Amino acid sequence: MLIHLKKEYLKTHLSGGVRQHGQSQNVRATRSGVSLILVMFALSMSLVLTYSFIQTQSVLTQISENASRRDLAMNAARAGITDALNRLNSLDWTGISDQYQRTFQSDTDGDSTYTISFDAPADSLSTALELEIHSLGAWVSAENNNMRSEYQITVKVRLVPRLNGRTILPGDSAAATDLETNPGDFDLIRQYALFAEEGTKSLILDPCDRIDGNLWLYNDLVPYGDPHWSADVRSAFLQDLGNRFVTFPQGSTNLSDASIQYPHPLAGNITFYNSPSSAIQQDLTDLKVNWSATTKKLTVPSPDYSLFSSYQLYAGGPTYHAVSVNSSLSDVTLTPTKENPLGIFYCNGSLNVYSNVIIQGTLVAKNKICFKGIGIHVTAFNWKGAGGEPIISDAHLWPRLPTLVADDIDFARDTQTTIEGAVVCHDDVKGAGGSVSYPSVTKIQLAGTATAVSIEQPYSTVTLREAQVLSSLSSDGNYAIRLETTGTRNTGSTGTWYPIVGVDSTNQQLTIRGEIDHASPTSYLIKRHKQALTQIRGPVCAKTFDFNRLNEWVLSTDLWNGLIDLVDVENQIRALGGEPLVGFSEWLESPYNFPDWDTYYQLYGLNLEPTLHIQHLTDQEYRWAPPLFQPYDGEIANSDQSGYRWSLIDWKESP
Repeated sequence: MLIHLKKEYLKTHLSGGVRQHGQSQNVRATRSGVSLILVMFALSMSLVLTYSFIQTQSVLTQISENASRRDLAMNAARAGITDALNRLNSLDWTGISDQYQRTFQSDTDGDSTYTISFDAPADSLSTALELEIHSLGAWVSAENNNMRSEYQITVKVRLVPRLNGRTILPGDSAAATDLETNPGDFDLIRQYALFAEEGTKSLILDPCDRIDGNLWLYNDLVPYGDPHWSADVRSAFLQDLGNRFVTFPQGSTNLSDASIQYPHPLAGNITFYNSPSSAIQQDLTDLKVNWSATTKKLTVPSPDYSLFSSYQLYAGGPTYHAVSVNSSLSDVTLTPTKENPLGIFYCNGSLNVYSNVIIQGTLVAKNKICFKGIGIHVTAFNWKGAGGEPIISDAHLWPRLPTLVADDIDFARDTQTTIEGAVVCHDDVKGAGGSVSYPSVTKIQLAGTATAVSIEQPYSTVTLREAQVLSSLSSDGNYAIRLETTGTRNTGSTGTWYPIVGVDSTNQQLTIRGEIDHASPTSYLIKRHKQALTQIRGPVCAKTFDFNRLNEWVLSTDLWNGLIDLVDVENQIRALGGEPLVGFSEWLESPYNFPDWDTYYQLYGLNLEPTLHIQHLTDQEYRWAPPLFQPYDGEIANSDQSGYRWSLIDWKESP
């Protein structure tokens, strides 16, 4: 029993002991598992943190490398812009097609380069002289071409040409000019109001023609040759013009000092290449016109019409194309555009210009231009915008192209045409000489003083200084205002007619067709506008000139002899009465001296009011053909001034 009990006891004890031991083992196992989990968690966290750290370090390294590469690309782009700007301001720049790539930096990691290109994205006339310079900086890995970084810089600049007459600022040189060089003798030729290169009769001139400015004639001038008057009557008429319209300063009889008044036919000095015949010399003496001979032969440069069909504003700039016109124009206004900034209108043959044609630009025809209508006005582009404000600085100093370029130019007798600017004719200029006529509107005559300012080409605003009743004036060009301007010693006092196309009674202002700036008050006269009138305000060159006479001046010899006899009789009566004598030309002007004659003579007489008027009052900076500008070559003396000059107007950078 004891044993049994023992056993039992032991069994029971052991049994209990066994339970206690199992629980202890379970506790230990649980604790060990937790520890292991904690250890594994710690290890995993450590690994995660380590990986994250490594990954972060890798990202930071990558960011640093990317930033370094971007900096390399940025530095290359900036170096490229500096290089491009320097090149643009030098003779090395070959134009907007000048594109190139250069290495900025190279090492074992890769190469840094910049690529330069030039662009002219003009979106208006005012931006036609702007350029965009693009510099693309790039870094490319030496191991993998797909690994690259880029940086873009775009700079906008505007051409600021050095113009004759500009203000010379510090760092500038008065010797520097960006004007394109004119070929041959054109710079000398354009100083003359009229230049006749050839001909045994270089200029044929008749009553109602007037030329304001100096002339260059290859050979003889033929004045007033068409009327069928005798030599004595003609001589008396020419002498009367000289006595009536030519005055001298006190104490002088030198023709070079003379002042020639309107409407004397020739208000300037004449230079002959071949000395005129003795008969022509006598005519000039009668007219009191100063002349001289030269041994220097001047020649109009040979034509190259391709310079106008496609052109550049400046050498190296974008290429533009002239607008093609057909063989006739009528009822149209043509102006410059961003695609044709100089407003060149080109006919590949002969061109007839009919009524109501307004052209702001240059009209070019390979053969002949014939002006046959009324209300025609052609003027070279003057770089002014819609309100008359300059679209570039110093617009008045900017060069202009000729207004007309053709082989032949013909003005119909009854045309009403105004040309503002230079006329280049490679053969002959003929015509004009229409009879005096006016539109069938109310007869008006107003006078006073006024100022004028040019607005949108070809218009100007005239402000009347004294109050006038303007209700009878229309705005259709049937009325015109004559503004008096004072020329130089060689051109004398003169004036010109401008058709009225706008009336503002409230402000006492008129809009006229024509470009004029006259800040000081000048006298004016408003009348009906002549239907037949050819006006050229600019230098004209051609081989020969033959201007028509008015038909009404072609009278029989007997009629002319009878008219001068009447003048003699009247002067005898005047002398007996102690009255001043009347000159032949003055007597012919009065319609009252033509009773029982045709209506024309009873209305207008035979006056010298011009139906052809050529004026050269200012020396505009004319260029023979496009381009207008070329980079200045300062050579050794002014090498730092070489190239164009540009103004920086915008700078953009983008990674």
